[in-house]
Amino acid sequence: MSADGTGKFGGCCEVLKDVLESEEFEPLIAEDDDGILYMSIGMVDPEKEEDPNMVDHPVFFCPFCGTKVQTPEEVDAKAKA
Repeated sequence: MSADGTGKFGGCCEVLKDVLESEEFEPLIAEDDDGILYMSIGMVDPEKEEDPNMVDHPVFFCPFCGTKVQTPEEVDAKAKA
C-alpha cells in the first residue's frame, strides 16, 4: 500500500488486503513508491554483504486468489516514470 493509503492493490481478496495493510510484520509482498506490487523472492548472499539486500520481483497475479493485478507493460511504464 502506498504511504498515503491510496494503493490500488488488495481489492481482489481479503488476504492480500490484510498483507498489505498489516503493521505487525515486515511483509514480503509490498507496493513500492512507484505503485508497483513486488514480492521478495530471496536475499543477496548475506555472508558477502554487510547489509543484505532483498531480491524483489513484480507480482502479476495475486498469490492468494489468482486475480491479475498488473501487467508487465504497466510495470515497465511505472518503472520508467
